Amino acid sequence: METGKSKIGILQSIRKRKTLFPAFAGMTDCTFSDQSSPAELAEIFKKNLQAAGADIVELKTDAVEEYIASTLNVALDFRQPEIIAEYPADCPLSKLNKIEQAIVQGNFGVAENGAIWVEEKDIPHRIIPFITQHLILLLDARMLVATMQNAYQRICLNETGFGVFISGPSKTADIEQSLVYGAHGAKELTVLVNG
Repeated sequence: METGKSKIGILQSIRKRKTLFPAFAGMTDCTFSDQSSPAELAEIFKKNLQAAGADIVELKTDAVEEYIASTLNVALDFRQPEIIAEYPADCPLSKLNKIEQAIVQGNFGVAENGAIWVEEKDIPHRIIPFITQHLILLLDARMLVATMQNAYQRICLNETGFGVFISGPSKTADIEQSLVYGAHGAKELTVLVNG
């Protein structure tokens, strides 16, 4: 690659080569700005999250708990103090390995790539988003930023400690282009967007 190439030039080169990377063909071009409306950011976010392989459920804020109780009643809800107490940071891996469904609060989402920031304060053990088979992230629709640059400005590592961006279920492809879900983390990701 040429040195000194501008950001715009690099992005244009990537867009021209999208056909070489079909997994990214569904992702939205970054032609929006910090001035985009909340509705525009939400649409871009949802499109990119779906392109990453996640399922999205849109709910009114007052319908979230009812939805969880009726549809996800077997999931471990890590917003509940008793669940956090049952799975502390020193919890044995053999117990964590049995988690099938986990509900975790997301802090904010990034429109340009559909990523959701999850912080250590919302999970008692760092491995939980990766060891569960089905990860359910809750996200307030008002907590969206346009770009990763905006996202990094919101993160204060001195206060946060561990954190991770999650934008879809775990997936990997071998040299023969066989896509496999769940190799390094959750096989399924569902995002409950409320607002």
